Amino acid sequence: MSSGWIASDAVTVSRFATSGPFEGPVVDPATHPFDQPDNLRLWADEPRVTAIFTELAQGLSFPAERRTEKAGLAYTDLDARTPRRQALLMLRAPDRAILNRQMELVAAYADLRGDRGAEILAQMAPPVDFWAGVIGLQAHRHKKTLQVMDLAFSLAVHVEMRFKHMFAVVRPVELSPQIQPMIATPGHGAWPSGHATEAFIMAHVLASLLKAARPGRKHHKGNEATEVQLQRLAARIAVNRTVAGVHYPVDSAVGRMLGTVLGQFLVARAQGGQMREHGFDGLKFHGPDGEPLDFEPQQPLDSGAGSVHGKPHRIDAGPLLSWLWQDAIKEWQ
Repeated sequence: MSSGWIASDAVTVSRFATSGPFEGPVVDPATHPFDQPDNLRLWADEPRVTAIFTELAQGLSFPAERRTEKAGLAYTDLDARTPRRQALLMLRAPDRAILNRQMELVAAYADLRGDRGAEILAQMAPPVDFWAGVIGLQAHRHKKTLQVMDLAFSLAVHVEMRFKHMFAVVRPVELSPQIQPMIATPGHGAWPSGHATEAFIMAHVLASLLKAARPGRKHHKGNEATEVQLQRLAARIAVNRTVAGVHYPVDSAVGRMLGTVLGQFLVARAQGGQMREHGFDGLKFHGPDGEPLDFEPQQPLDSGAGSVHGKPHRIDAGPLLSWLWQDAIKEWQ
């Protein structure tokens, strides 16, 4: 549609010339039932995503144990008859001794800046083009998928920023003037890595979406190969932040954990499912003799500093997110 003062002035003159005397309401528009998911079809993309995000984030909380300096993520279904808080994740940050040893790895990764500089700069914004290259995402065909991705990114930022504030872990540049990051150091804490969190939630959500759209043995190999590529891309994005000099490997390790848990949560809220509590203890992120550990994306989540425990608990689907999820599935069928 036209925009700007010229178009506005032209429409005003046209209306004056053509509308005639006002006759009052003459059109009987369709009515829409109260608080129904299908009303989402009426809205533009941005307000639709905003409305769904309010449902997705509702009930999330950040319980803290100040004595042990642990912080968690929990979910309460506020629409249930008897709301009960369900633990999703518990985190404890690495101490200064571990960060000091991690600096050896941060300094070594700087040698890769010449090779990865273009990637690092391109990935400062949400790297949609990178994900599109893996799954064949096209803006004109996959509009609802892009909105699901927008929700995943927003959820990751919503949660990671709370944890960054709680743990207040210093950046590598604050420990050594020799790191000299190749990009501006972000104005928030290092742990967990936001890029890693956002990358791994995206990898999990996209893989889950494609599995839902292409179930059965016929598509098993294709879904499996796609999931491998998505995980590799997520790991690459995470490591690039260490190459840039703004993150430690331990930031990526916990970001992988957090992103995966958030991905599981989003998918559960989209189609219903079960989740178990996860944990990551940064004080355990070291070798047998205290040596620094690198980020190993192939390592199981329930090994080393990570843990998965407790009985699975049910997460019910939210009607708004479920509506968008089903439309996104149809885009891949």
